[in-house]
Amino acid sequence: MVRPTETAFKPVQTRRVFEEILAQIRDAFVDGTLGGGDRLPSERELAEQFHASRPSVREALRVLEALGVVQIRPRPENAILIADPARAFRDILGFQLALRHIDMTALIEFRIVLESWAARAAADRATDEDHRVLTELTEAMDASPLRYAQFQEFDQNFHLAIARASGNDLFALTLEGARTTIERAMLQTMAAVKNWEAARQRLVAEHESIRTAIAAHDGDRAAAQMTAHIRDFYAAYGPRKDGRATI
Repeated sequence: MVRPTETAFKPVQTRRVFEEILAQIRDAFVDGTLGGGDRLPSERELAEQFHASRPSVREALRVLEALGVVQIRPRPENAILIADPARAFRDILGFQLALRHIDMTALIEFRIVLESWAARAAADRATDEDHRVLTELTEAMDASPLRYAQFQEFDQNFHLAIARASGNDLFALTLEGARTTIERAMLQTMAAVKNWEAARQRLVAEHESIRTAIAAHDGDRAAAQMTAHIRDFYAAYGPRKDGRATI
């Protein structure tokens, strides 16, 4: 149910006008004045509160719409509804990572820290539904014959399912935002693999070990298995420097 906001914005003082408007709306989220599902005042009312022109307000709202933070609906009063920000965070992170050349070592370290913690937490917090999803994904990866492109989809979903099972939404969103970068690195890595079937069997066994540890509520083992799985994958198949693995 949409509830009207009682936010009273202040006249704009500094910066470019639309940036100040964005900053105040962001701060209203931070302090809890605004939340998901709230309705912003009309464009006219916002312009009066900010002591800004309607074009400046409109520019700020269009930026928020592009970020996925608000949804602009038709009249009356061009009501602005605050949308679920999860997709926006994921998409922005995905674009930021795509625009940068991420060092392979940094990517591996990122995955180990995030995913080993997620595996440990999932061993304690995973629901029956989480366990069902992980089982289905490991079974799908074990189906033969399975080309790498098909396998990778199940592989990525398996890792995301563990992050979601951890109960930490920020970890899941972060991993999902990094998905394209991880996928690109894995495709580059696996392009040099000569015996895909042997590699697939190894990866399936490692995924099953992680799943089994989570199902047994053994957080230490789940975290250790995840760390070894990520590190060993890049050590075995990843790019090398001076004849040695990247990490």
